[in-house]
Amino acid sequence: MLNNMAQFTQTIQQNGGGHILYFSNCEGEYVANAADYIVTGIKNGHHIVFVENDRIILKIAEKLFRRLTVQELKRIQFINNFDFYFSNGNFHPVTIFNHFFDTLDPYYEQGLSLRLWGHVEWGPQNEIERTLESFEREVDQLMPDMEVIAVCAYESDRLSYKLKKELMKCHGYLMTDHYALLIPEMELASAVEDAMDWTPEK
Repeated sequence: MLNNMAQFTQTIQQNGGGHILYFSNCEGEYVANAADYIVTGIKNGHHIVFVENDRIILKIAEKLFRRLTVQELKRIQFINNFDFYFSNGNFHPVTIFNHFFDTLDPYYEQGLSLRLWGHVEWGPQNEIERTLESFEREVDQLMPDMEVIAVCAYESDRLSYKLKKELMKCHGYLMTDHYALLIPEMELASAVEDAMDWTPEK
């Protein structure tokens, strides 16, 4: 579990927001980090839009019920990630972006600050790696104007080395189940190696 979530996200917020890539290897650690991300956001006055599968949403919610008040819980919007990413029957970036803006526009119209989290999953689909690369590049281009903290979460073992490397080119921060860091362009290659090979100390 990441021990400095509050400090990590506060630093990003002070820098005007940021785009975080999360490679996860352990569901239990993932759930704990997701709950921490939500709680630190709520305690700092943010609203949360959290895109996740129903099974994991239930596990995260169990942790949140013990840490947040009823009023605080109302500032979280959970969205099923299948409905979000596959409303068109496949992973179709144009449809996803339409859904994305439809979801976020009411928050911006009310001047509310946001934190976002999307667990990206997909089914069988031709050229999915190329589609994911294109999608993440477009998301990254939106980030400076949105001034939000946004996490794009992936199960590490579903990604090829090549795809991990490409995804890290369009995110400013890397998070795993146990650590988080800034990804300067000059450190890209070594950061990919760390993300793929790192294992927690015994």
